[in-house]
Amino acid sequence: MDLSALRALVRPHGPVLDVHVHPLSCFGPYRIGSIREDAHRLIETGKRSGVTKMCVFSLYPSCPYEPTPAQCREANDYVLAMRDEAPETFLPFCYVTPVFPDEATTEIERCVGGEKMAGIKLWVARRATDPGLDPIMEKAVALDVPVLQHAWLKTTGNLPGESTPEDVADLARRHPAARIIMAHLNGAGYRGIEALVDTPNVVVDTSGGDPESGMVEVAVARLGPHRVVYDSDAPIRHFGTTLGKTLGAVLPDTVKRDILWGNAVRILHLAGDA
Repeated sequence: MDLSALRALVRPHGPVLDVHVHPLSCFGPYRIGSIREDAHRLIETGKRSGVTKMCVFSLYPSCPYEPTPAQCREANDYVLAMRDEAPETFLPFCYVTPVFPDEATTEIERCVGGEKMAGIKLWVARRATDPGLDPIMEKAVALDVPVLQHAWLKTTGNLPGESTPEDVADLARRHPAARIIMAHLNGAGYRGIEALVDTPNVVVDTSGGDPESGMVEVAVARLGPHRVVYDSDAPIRHFGTTLGKTLGAVLPDTVKRDILWGNAVRILHLAGDA
């Protein structure tokens, strides 16, 4: 096998929409001089692996577990500026905290209602069982955008406000009209997959840890081929490494294409623009 044939095996055969990317200003190993540099480093790195579009959300440069409303606003302005640099690539999500539900819904109205952001991002300020999430979810339904909720099952114990897959399932049952993307398939594991089986309004993204043989296949088998979407969690993980989870899975090519593109396009209602 020559080098070109080998490269073909590790590249997707169609477009790729990564639903979970952070600016390098949050987690990247580089000192970023400007938003423009941040945007173009991500674009060029993603392009080398075959990533076509990215959902991007900042957690504020210092990534506080309980951000203030002002920090959320600054984070959201950053990714709006990234979209301005490359609107054909970046789909920004609005980062808010349920610690301040009134301020959160105001910020969602500004970012999603006014600036047409593509979704909402929730991290680890409060677990998904917290009632502070309810007005956020109601606003997401009203504006018809998905919510990406961080989740994990850690052997060392989760952070106090860090959601488990069971918490996300509870959120989905409280808000059956909401479209929820649960982050970190590999962080949730097989137990996390089982927690979501009976919550059809939740899809799981493929990030979290390094590739593990069989994990994507089990998620597809238990949740269905339309409830799994690709993401890298870049720059915490590399685009190419995380793509390997899907490209190396024992699945039909049609299912792989849905994971890498079609499912995210449907969830984000991008069919007209894709």
